Amino acid sequence: MKKLLVWIKAIRAPFFSVSTIPAIIAATLAYNESKFNWLYLVIGLLIIVGINCGINLTNDYYDHISKADEINKYITPLSGGSRVIQEKLLSPKSILIGAIVSFIVASILGLYFVFKVNFNLIWFGLAGVILGFFYTAPPFKIGYKGLGEFLVLLLEAIAVMGIYFLFTGNINSKAFLISIPSGLIVSLVLLINEFPDYIPDKEVGKKHIIVRLGRRKSSYLYTILVILFYLSIIIPAFLGFLPSFLLIILVNLPLAVKAILVVLKKYDDEKGIFPAQVNTILFGITSGILLSIGFILDKNF
Repeated sequence: MKKLLVWIKAIRAPFFSVSTIPAIIAATLAYNESKFNWLYLVIGLLIIVGINCGINLTNDYYDHISKADEINKYITPLSGGSRVIQEKLLSPKSILIGAIVSFIVASILGLYFVFKVNFNLIWFGLAGVILGFFYTAPPFKIGYKGLGEFLVLLLEAIAVMGIYFLFTGNINSKAFLISIPSGLIVSLVLLINEFPDYIPDKEVGKKHIIVRLGRRKSSYLYTILVILFYLSIIIPAFLGFLPSFLLIILVNLPLAVKAILVVLKKYDDEKGIFPAQVNTILFGITSGILLSIGFILDKNF
């Protein structure tokens, strides 16, 4: 049991509540169009969890190799890595093997859909596995080059369209449009959790967007992305491209405002920004729930 708890810590399981949101949104869109399948949802979620396990473990391994996590003095439950290597709970080799196994398991589950449902699903799976692994792995180390946040947005958008494609066998304008705010949700969670890691990441050359822009400008970027999130739903809903019931998303606007106010004021305070980290995760979870409710309401009313 103790070993299991260590691995749960290593894979950062609580973050799956955010990373699985795109799949749930895609599934409720499929339900909205009378194309829902429980088996597809369950296995689709397992695939996304598997890929995210691989990403998180790979990130821990290569952040250990670069010493980014070793020199980080500002550890919170939401940033600074899982710490299982630094606390000597698991060896770096075990973490890397765990990452590879996670990607393999996700790939095997994905291949079931490829051969049983639609061969074109392979392209979504390959994109998720390859981009996920090379987020921190050499030779590309995408997360070290200021592209990580945009890669996450792309990966989560791919997740939405991939899960929707699984249910329906096609991609329509609704799936594409809803993939944008879905991707922004996870990108915002990643972005806010990079603020406390700014100093150690900068020292080891991990040049993600906050290191490149600086924390002050990044606080403005965070604000812009939150605004874009709401606009990416409100504008299509008003124009009739997405269901008007999705405007229920405005219910969680106070959470977003609270997070923005903290970020703009405490962007250079590793401890002071923690409430914004918490509110961003709550914002992400409630956004996924509200968007899903919106599609369900549109179907039944």
